[in-house]
Amino acid sequence: MVSWLLVHPFAAGVFKKCSIGQVLTFLRCFRRYLRFARLLDSVFGVLHALHHGVAMSRQTPKKRSQHQPTYSWMRRLQEHVVPVGLERTLSEAAIRSAFAGLHTMGLIDVDLGRERFPVKVCRDQRYSDNIHSGAVDIYRPQGARPRAAILYIHGGGFRIGSKDSHWPMPWILARHGYVVFAIDYRLAPEHPYPAALEDARAARVWMHEHRRELSIEGLPWVVAGESSGANVALALGVAHLQPFHERWARSLSEEYPAPTAIIPTCGYLQVSDPQRFERRRDLPAFVTDKLYEASEAYLRTVDPETHPLVDPLVVLETMTSAQRVMPAFFTAVGTADPLLDDTRRLERAAQRLGARTSAHYFKGEFHSFHAFPWRASSRAYWQELLGFLEQVLKRADASRHPDQRSSSRSRRVGSTSTNSKRSPSEFEKATT
Repeated sequence: MVSWLLVHPFAAGVFKKCSIGQVLTFLRCFRRYLRFARLLDSVFGVLHALHHGVAMSRQTPKKRSQHQPTYSWMRRLQEHVVPVGLERTLSEAAIRSAFAGLHTMGLIDVDLGRERFPVKVCRDQRYSDNIHSGAVDIYRPQGARPRAAILYIHGGGFRIGSKDSHWPMPWILARHGYVVFAIDYRLAPEHPYPAALEDARAARVWMHEHRRELSIEGLPWVVAGESSGANVALALGVAHLQPFHERWARSLSEEYPAPTAIIPTCGYLQVSDPQRFERRRDLPAFVTDKLYEASEAYLRTVDPETHPLVDPLVVLETMTSAQRVMPAFFTAVGTADPLLDDTRRLERAAQRLGARTSAHYFKGEFHSFHAFPWRASSRAYWQELLGFLEQVLKRADASRHPDQRSSSRSRRVGSTSTNSKRSPSEFEKATT
């Protein structure tokens, strides 16, 4: 592009009349245009796959029970808008191709955000040379020292998604003073359990062993994820609490610090029992189909009896006590989310074990509602999460430095305390 501008006589004549700043602005806009073009290309690729009926290999679907039409609009969409057999013709490769391209639209906003807000993004670092998808993006707040290091694990039903497609979540956290490590990991069905957790463990170990180079030494660490990523995040966090015989989890509870907090949002936390969704009469068949497909792709032939961390929720429910201090838990879900019950069970299990637990239920909200920061419910979610992190980290810092805490109290005698939660107007400014 730059070489063309230099040699093309018309372009050279035009740009002679422009300032350097105007030329750079044009180049940035042109780069965003190219990314938008790649997005359109991926969308048209999906339409082409649909038109030509790309075959999708899958097992004969299990017989589903008939459900009541609580989700009547979904049922009408399935019966009258989506052509018969469309799901069978759309290949998983086409879905992944489309999803891989969709993140380019988001990267436009990331670039705009870099110009407006002090967040530095270091892309495609390697946390392991031996893993197929061992890449990590590091979102780092500029200026003050980060409050904590957060390992972020994206969702996508264990089969799709990437660190790029889920960029808003780590970006928002970095905007509020956290250094975030957003990782790619191997996806099912080509890489079933425990591949994702092997990669998550590798990223965790890499963060710990390179903490000085990464400038996170002495910082508390947090693990977070949503949907299927919440399952991986919860399993990784639980593996730090007591010894497990599974190969990927060995030594985590003995050699590495436990997370200060675990943040599983709208999580699919018990993968081995998708049959429980059939007992919910309000769910349409295609929703339970997708949950079955995610379960089958992730599990393959894994036996939960010998690999308990495939269901981290069940591990917590059956745990009598932890050998280490329980981390704090923040979890949230919409009441219209099919995975609502998993979050309710997680809240009860964490409270029973004595963990500080903050659970939030957003009335009428759908799956992954928090990923749309222009909506009021999403802004409320982020405000609650940021307030939770601030309180938990203050307590963790006070427990590590009790002498400093007492001296700071004596210096602040007679001063008024401030509310740790941010006002909605402040948060809206930070996410728009």
